Amino acid sequence: MTDSKDKKTTITLEPGQVAIVLGMEDGQISRQLFASPEVDAMLDDEKSEIPFHYFLASAFLVRLDQDENFASDLAEWYDEKLNGEAGEADTGQ
Repeated sequence: MTDSKDKKTTITLEPGQVAIVLGMEDGQISRQLFASPEVDAMLDDEKSEIPFHYFLASAFLVRLDQDENFASDLAEWYDEKLNGEAGEADTGQ
């Protein structure tokens, strides 16, 4: 990873995968949703249903955008989860 905005990072998605890429710019969360070519083809086909994992990723991004507290609540939950797992590792569980 790099701090330079001029450099790009390539991600390779397996067939059927979607990816959410989050970043921070000037204190604001930037976000992008990517889909593998197979998922893109399904989205382009008017007869296909939207794949559930794509819908779920989209819903996550909408929630992140619309709910001011969601990002901080999610970060707090993640910190608690990490601390809990670190504590379990320290006790040998």
